[in-house]
Amino acid sequence: MRADEVLANALRLFAEVGFANATVKAIGDAAGVNPALLYYYYENKEALFIAALQYAINSAIENQDSLDLVERTADPAAVIRYYFEKNRRLVTPLSHMLKLMLEYRTAGTRIPAVDELIRRFYEAELALLSRAIRRGIRIGQFRRVDVERTAQFVSTHLDGLVTTATIRPDVEVGRIISHLERVLFDYLGGGGTADTVRAASNGARLAMRPS
Repeated sequence: MRADEVLANALRLFAEVGFANATVKAIGDAAGVNPALLYYYYENKEALFIAALQYAINSAIENQDSLDLVERTADPAAVIRYYFEKNRRLVTPLSHMLKLMLEYRTAGTRIPAVDELIRRFYEAELALLSRAIRRGIRIGQFRRVDVERTAQFVSTHLDGLVTTATIRPDVEVGRIISHLERVLFDYLGGGGTADTVRAASNGARLAMRPS
């Protein structure tokens, strides 16, 4: 059994039909796995929901929670551009993840493990953006701004754009994410190039390798 395939299908089905309507049988069938086998690895549907959300969050914050990523990359703007590039590439699983988060938040029931996953996701995202912006200011690449409020602006607006695209299929989410990126760099007074995006991507991979 390939766990990634199971969790990717679970994420998609939970997002499409909701937690209440998704069944372990449907998830197993979509992944080509005997549903009885899923109960060997996941105690119940709630455990599978938590695992699917964790899978989505881990995919989204991979390379983002490395403490020295910004310091290892010479150009802070490149780190921010890499962040936007990754969000454009992962827009479908991100939209599924946000749907799950919204359903969980509105359901009323609180699961500590899910609360911790959501906290970890936004903490990693805000930390990456804040470190990059702060370092850009320090080296004179960006003008002085309120770092925390700027990072929060980007994070909340990106959530809104991805959510809007799931409601309005005519919206080209990649283009509007790129527009948000341009707005941010206009505000900061500095940007990067395609080469610096690749440099940041390489730096992120290196930062995650064991020394």
